[in-house]
Amino acid sequence: MEQTVVENRIVLTAPKAPRPAASTFRGFRPPTSNTTYTPNQFFDVVIPHFSRGVVRIVGYLIRKTLGWCDANGNPQEEQIEASYSELEHKAGVSRDMIRSALDDALTGHMLECVREGRPKLAHDAGQSALYSLRWSGAAYTTRRAEFHGFFEGDGNRTDIPNEFFDVVIPNEPLSVIKVVGSIIRHSIGFQTKHGRRRQQVSLSFQHIQNYARIGSRSDLAKAVRIAMEKNYIIRVADGVFSHRFDERRSATYALRWSDSLIGQKTAPAVDQSENQTSIGQISAPADQSENQTSIKTKPENETINRQPAANTELQQKLITTGFSEKTAAKLIREHTRQTIEEQMAWLPHRAPARSPAGLLRRAIEQQWPAPAKLRAPEVLDTHGWEFSRHFYAAFGGNRGEPVNEPSPREVEAANAFVQRLTRAAAGESQVSEWGRALGQVAREQRNPFPSLQLAIRQLGDAFLVKIEKQRLHAQLASVTQLREQHEQTHRAAWLAWLTEQESAMQQSQPEEYARFIAKRNHERADLAADPKPWSRKALDSFDVESVRISAFRQYFSLPDFWQWDASINNQALNPTA
Repeated sequence: MEQTVVENRIVLTAPKAPRPAASTFRGFRPPTSNTTYTPNQFFDVVIPHFSRGVVRIVGYLIRKTLGWCDANGNPQEEQIEASYSELEHKAGVSRDMIRSALDDALTGHMLECVREGRPKLAHDAGQSALYSLRWSGAAYTTRRAEFHGFFEGDGNRTDIPNEFFDVVIPNEPLSVIKVVGSIIRHSIGFQTKHGRRRQQVSLSFQHIQNYARIGSRSDLAKAVRIAMEKNYIIRVADGVFSHRFDERRSATYALRWSDSLIGQKTAPAVDQSENQTSIGQISAPADQSENQTSIKTKPENETINRQPAANTELQQKLITTGFSEKTAAKLIREHTRQTIEEQMAWLPHRAPARSPAGLLRRAIEQQWPAPAKLRAPEVLDTHGWEFSRHFYAAFGGNRGEPVNEPSPREVEAANAFVQRLTRAAAGESQVSEWGRALGQVAREQRNPFPSLQLAIRQLGDAFLVKIEKQRLHAQLASVTQLREQHEQTHRAAWLAWLTEQESAMQQSQPEEYARFIAKRNHERADLAADPKPWSRKALDSFDVESVRISAFRQYFSLPDFWQWDASINNQALNPTA
């Protein structure tokens, strides 16, 4: 962008470049016919958050499903049969990206697969997959995490010129699609208080970048330039940046219409659709509604939610801060009184360098948290605060009382990390010891860590695994010790039970018991005849009571100690207790 200084104002204009070749696209036809009744969530959710392949496939299905409706507005085809060849040549998605784009669209709740496709084989003609748009009866949302299908209720749709789906989406990079989509959404995609549509809209680079989620301003500038060169959009007025707030203006953009007449209503032809719209208004009124509805005005089906009248006192405070009356009224309409008053109270603690009003507006629109200095008392004596102080103490080699006072942001990160460590340690919290342990690990690294947050990011996972291993080893040692103590306590009872079983066997199975005694005598004789040292040692303990009872148990397949403890002992081991 070039900057021109005019009377202490900076006018932002596009850089001069060689004149591009004339575009074959002559502009969008006015949305009085040849439109697709498109869910606004395609602009609010799909285009900003998903890949070009997903946008092209979903846009293609929206065009085929909603671009052809009957007299009652119902789609003529709700399920679309789509082959890979069709998605490649008509939707503009390369063959190697189709599968991943479809998977992302299904995972993102935009599409439903009604019938799986089948490849063409030697003796099988194959079968194309069958897809449909996914609809949801839940409340309208623009949040990706809450999106579970396109809103199926009345309103929240816009008649979009078919050229956006037929020309822009299949052929342009995602950044250009985002720029054109942003201007569509904020112009004809919004309905004013009196039921009309914006035709042009003042949008700053920052607004477009935030809404469309474009990574860098250079990419955005390139996309805007391409969109203008190809006659998708026009810049109605250049933006102005001035030291005076009331002189600042965002650039004003509009779609390039094929009739080339901004502000002129187009009379419908005889054979045009009855779904007409008024796009003759040059600028949106200050009291416009942000309700997102169809481009068609249907009082009987669509309800326009009007914001309550602006609070005069609050509006005056905003004007005193540096806002124009129009901007102050807009902020009051779009945000709660509590949000505005909190941000105004916090403004002196943010130390705005140049433009207090500009900083306050960003804080209100983006709902910034309280400044760190105001949140400091809230984090004192928390687990994160204790962890952070001991981390820095160990990192600095201080074995005594920590002297460091961590920032609220560091405490918030440490609080979340301590919660994970506590879960890994099965609820046994050792906050200060953990902080010092991580600080010591960070100290031993070759490259020093400048902050606790970076240490958690780079060392946190390994430290968490270490804590989990310590817990498992401690549990194993505890269970082993418990089992040893239990066996030592009840072993005598088990041996007494085996002795009772031996007496019972002598009476109930005398012949089998005689064979057991004969087997024992034979084994004793073998040991006595063997001159090896280990045989002599085994012979010395052969007739010990515990050895004899163990041999008896094995011969008659009686339970060992732990089997007896689990099934017979009335004081069996309970590890959970």
